[in-house]
Amino acid sequence: MSNSVIKIGFIDNNELLLANYREFFESDPQFSCVFAVGSFAELNQQRAIHQPDVILLEINLPITNGIAALPFLKTKFAGAQLIMMTTSDSEENVINSFKNGANGFLSKNMSLGAVKESVLSAFDNGAALSPSAAKILINSFSEKRQQMSAVLVNLTPREQEIAKCIKLGQSYKEIAQTLFISSRTVNQHLKHIYQKTGVKSRSQLAAKMGE
Repeated sequence: MSNSVIKIGFIDNNELLLANYREFFESDPQFSCVFAVGSFAELNQQRAIHQPDVILLEINLPITNGIAALPFLKTKFAGAQLIMMTTSDSEENVINSFKNGANGFLSKNMSLGAVKESVLSAFDNGAALSPSAAKILINSFSEKRQQMSAVLVNLTPREQEIAKCIKLGQSYKEIAQTLFISSRTVNQHLKHIYQKTGVKSRSQLAAKMGE
């Protein structure tokens, strides 16, 4: 674990929780609170904010949803670990948080001590997950693997290679270069793949494989 003081920021419209977080972390010499605000509008009004190492933010914030704001935060505070703190740990919230760039997902039901350990983990290792969020991610990855297996089972080895390249977002030319075949051959294989899988486009194929 690093000996550096961890600069931490909080974004939560629950004033009581916000005060509790700030008091708890400011009482620990390992941390320095650089901001504690109730909304992104309030954050934007702050002047001379020090670059935080970790930001804890609620999802259900006024005006701007915490998940939707993740790309903005990643740009404004490049390098900061962004951890969602919420009571709403639905599959949709967990998956969308990580798709938008979150580094962690914690439950507000966790003790302050557990939150602290998760923040230290995120600072040192780049990730922090509550048990429920971890379970959701594991189940999601398992479902995607099953989806991919169901698509690939009826394809030839070459068709499977091309389908995997499509899932990675490669163009016809890139696939041809990767597999040392012509773009025309890639196109012919894709026609067979579409027929076997019942899709009509690259995007549909990628989605069916659990994009």
